[in-house]
Amino acid sequence: MIRNVFDIYNRNWSQILTWSFLIILPVTIFSYLSMVYVYSSNEGITPHYIAGLAFFLNFILCIPPFVKMVLIDKQDDVFKPVDGLIFFVKQFGLLVILTSIIYWIAIVGILFLFIPTFVGLLFLLVFPFFSEGRSVKTVISNTTKTIVRENISLLGDLIVIISINVGLWVAMLQFLAQFENNLLAYLIIRVVLNILVFPLLYIYLTLRYRNDPAI
Repeated sequence: MIRNVFDIYNRNWSQILTWSFLIILPVTIFSYLSMVYVYSSNEGITPHYIAGLAFFLNFILCIPPFVKMVLIDKQDDVFKPVDGLIFFVKQFGLLVILTSIIYWIAIVGILFLFIPTFVGLLFLLVFPFFSEGRSVKTVISNTTKTIVRENISLLGDLIVIISINVGLWVAMLQFLAQFENNLLAYLIIRVVLNILVFPLLYIYLTLRYRNDPAI
């Protein structure tokens, strides 16, 4: 699996580079500035919840072009950079709406012994890899089938993704404590890490979740 990830990356490095700078970079900057804004504001909902939504959107919104690239690469074809940008724009609205709805359901689920929260997190992890479905019903159906098929291994994926981000967050806070303008330094490092890590993670998860020809 790991070898396949790097093979796909090497065959599509030009598209990945383009999307990294035109999609991952601006989305990361916007999500980070959103977190800074809500934490500096004393109005509205608890900042932690809004910051959490921004965190998930940062990861989820960038997924579609990479999924399409992997699926087309498996057919020995090439997905052009401009087509990836167009696909990103087409999927943007659906991803924002579904992510927001599922996220708030997961937050409310905290009041119900965390069961809806757990299911919501699994949906947040999987559904972006099926966002090109013809309807919301199709997206949910394919997501549910994958969750049932992958089962407990999804928990491992979720733990790994959260652990990586939390670990990087803590490490960067320790490192940036020595800088006077640590907000800017954090943003730069966060962008660089996302550009390096996200494409590999997207390719790996696409190979994992989209390996059933029936869906």
